Amino acid sequence: MRTESDSERDAEGGLAIADPASTAGNSANTARDDHAMAPAARTSPDYQNARGSGGLRNAVSSRFRLPGEDDPSPRSGRLLGLCTWAAAMAFLGLIPGGRLAFSLALNLDLPPWYAPVSLTLGVLGVAAVAAGFFAVHRHRLPLYLFTAATLLLLTNLVLVYTAL
Repeated sequence: MRTESDSERDAEGGLAIADPASTAGNSANTARDDHAMAPAARTSPDYQNARGSGGLRNAVSSRFRLPGEDDPSPRSGRLLGLCTWAAAMAFLGLIPGGRLAFSLALNLDLPPWYAPVSLTLGVLGVAAVAAGFFAVHRHRLPLYLFTAATLLLLTNLVLVYTAL
């Protein structure tokens, strides 16, 4: 996969597009490049723009976004640590999930509030882990989100052993 260099960018930072008429001997199809037609990668807006219209949307989209071509890849150790943490939470999450499924399948007596609370805690935890992976390029945000997911999982585990 070819990446563009700074010499292929114009003054505004967008990709420079080759003019098919100015390329001698090349047809219009070979003069254009797929990368030249692609929009430039999004950069995080500065705080001045975040306070204007759509401030919340700009703030969220700058923190939770898929990496572009210009973004560096995350460090292997950081990614390995987050994956290990997520796998540990997934295996521990089988305890409340399995216990809930087992109780519902066998029609065991459950408090009426237990199933909705347990499911809500589980869904919020999974959403926090997914958001942590989306924010892998941020410095501390994935750690905060994974910590929140861990606390939700621990709350769900406490509910399993106290309510059932």
